[in-house]
Amino acid sequence: MLYIVLSCLSFLLNGLGAILVPLQKDLHVDRGDVAFYPTLFAVGLLIVGVVGGKVVGRIGRPVALRAAIAAMIVGGLLLATSTHALTLAGAFMLGIGGAMLIQLIPALLMALHPHAPAAAVGEANGLASGASVLAPLAVAGAISAGLGWRAGYLVAPLLMLVLVLAPTWRIPLPTAEVPAHDAVPAEATRLLGPWIDVLFSVSVEFCMVFWAASAITDWHHASEGLAPAVASLFLVGMATGRSFAVPITRRIPNAKVLTLICIGVAGAGFVIFWSAPVLSLAAVGLAVAGLGVALLYPTTVSRTIAAWPHAPDRAAARAALASGVAIGGAPFVLARLADLTGLRAAYLIVPVLLIALAAHTLTARA
Repeated sequence: MLYIVLSCLSFLLNGLGAILVPLQKDLHVDRGDVAFYPTLFAVGLLIVGVVGGKVVGRIGRPVALRAAIAAMIVGGLLLATSTHALTLAGAFMLGIGGAMLIQLIPALLMALHPHAPAAAVGEANGLASGASVLAPLAVAGAISAGLGWRAGYLVAPLLMLVLVLAPTWRIPLPTAEVPAHDAVPAEATRLLGPWIDVLFSVSVEFCMVFWAASAITDWHHASEGLAPAVASLFLVGMATGRSFAVPITRRIPNAKVLTLICIGVAGAGFVIFWSAPVLSLAAVGLAVAGLGVALLYPTTVSRTIAAWPHAPDRAAARAALASGVAIGGAPFVLARLADLTGLRAAYLIVPVLLIALAAHTLTARA
């Protein structure tokens, strides 16, 4: 059940990148304006990152999980309307529900698999990444068939969420250990380092997820149907890397070494994607970049939650806060820079983030 829910969330979140171009044309606005939709999604992450830990502590994980699924369903239905204000509200509701799931599911998986937290989170994200690959393909297929982006983006994940909402009332979930008081845990000073790593990792990931299709359109003159399909190769690379999370983390147990290897692969893939003179080579670069980015989030988020072992839900909320800052910040900055300097120059924000992550990893204490 957790895998299905996380996969639906991944489909909806990663599919945002595929709908931005047709949404921009529907609304007759510039790139920076449609970038506000992912930003609204990220605002939900920010809110949950601040208060989510206390909310889950008070209402419990089962109730919080059901509420998060319901919010995702309502948000998707609102996003499908033709009213601008309601679509904005829908993006915000998707953000609230998705943020709660991003907080809950890693904490639940780590409670179920305390001896292999990075592997468990990576495996779940591998399946979710596989589902996310379908998002741009479904959008591209729906547009090509004349059904519109809403048919490809919303129907399948909303149906799956409806189907799993009822069984959550019967499935037992690990309960959280609620701290005796609201004071910050003693391990708080250990949280900042991995929190920054989550921020950089998610920033890189969603700069690629949200704007790769637009880059393919601008740089290689791909059609509306072809661009999201090619951009999905980044998600294919991520899904492939995360599907091997268990053997990779066992083979390379040192998180710092693994992070640096991933940064190197992601950087090489980005260089190919950014400088490719032809579409086919850019597609290869996207796949390689996705392969490198794949394990950055599972590794950094598991370290963040492990930093507060006596308050995992609060730590997961702080990780969601980092994700919200990243999703709402870096892709939006990229879009604004693109309006000023062009998308190719603006996309250089990605190697800057990778270099910053590498520098922070090298200088961080074990």
